[in-house]
Amino acid sequence: MVLLVEKLFHSHKHSSKLENHHHHHRGRSKPLSASLQAFQCYVSSCMNKLISLNSKPGSESMSLSWIHECLELLSNLNRAFAKLVMEMEYPMSKWDDNSSEEYLSYSLKLLDLLNVIASSLSHLGLARMSISHALSLIDDAPESAMERLKAVELIKNLDKEIKVEAAEGGEEKRLSYGEKKLVFDKALMVMKRNGYWLCGIVLLGLSGDTRLCLETQNLGSGFLTPSAMAAMEKNGVAEEVSEVNDDMAYLVAAIAAGENYSDAGKKLEGKLEVMEKLLDGIGTRADGLFSEIMAGRIELLDGLRQMKP
Repeated sequence: MVLLVEKLFHSHKHSSKLENHHHHHRGRSKPLSASLQAFQCYVSSCMNKLISLNSKPGSESMSLSWIHECLELLSNLNRAFAKLVMEMEYPMSKWDDNSSEEYLSYSLKLLDLLNVIASSLSHLGLARMSISHALSLIDDAPESAMERLKAVELIKNLDKEIKVEAAEGGEEKRLSYGEKKLVFDKALMVMKRNGYWLCGIVLLGLSGDTRLCLETQNLGSGFLTPSAMAAMEKNGVAEEVSEVNDDMAYLVAAIAAGENYSDAGKKLEGKLEVMEKLLDGIGTRADGLFSEIMAGRIELLDGLRQMKP
């Protein structure tokens, strides 16, 4: 997102120079329709590649590593959008109020969704600490450890309410704004649909809560590729989180039945360590993305204020 802002401001800074010499470059510049098509093809290719990474035979759930890739892709799509805006020489000075508001609204919605992702990661982190503490008690006080494990709610529906906006209409009216404006609108809609879907799928993997994910699915209906839509069928929390939850239940049952629980405890501890490392990586990527978007919004808003007479 910071890269996007830098390119937008760079384009604005040199816009007059580019316009004065535009006729010299007309033959070499890529037509707007071709630029938009290249952007759409890139997004589609990235989405298909992402989905293929989640097609492990026999697996019915996504992995935490794949969730990390979802956030990485979201950052890459922002860079692709920045490249498109630069290619078509559409600086902020030419944006109308509607374009600015739409972009700022989209970035704000992403921040909201990233906040929910952070909340989900925080919940999983606290649950992991509770499980670790219970495991530390298992040798000396197995019944106490069992009660603590039973109190852990690792998979929990999100107590959040975020409304994802519906697809916008009225595209015919936008034709009057010019071809660059129309390309900008179409590209931003691609960003919205895929950005919301990626955040929704991340939330599904971290919490198992299908509500937000279904909202993003409805937004992308008729737009996302069949392979992307098929990924929605793998509903449920990420496999590493699910495995920890299952192993925790098995350990509780073993202690309650008076069976040998030593191996079950070691297995749970190993799975917990794997989950912790993967969640830390997701948290770092999500924090970085949040910072990028926030910095971009601040620079955009400052730029808009400077452009006002």
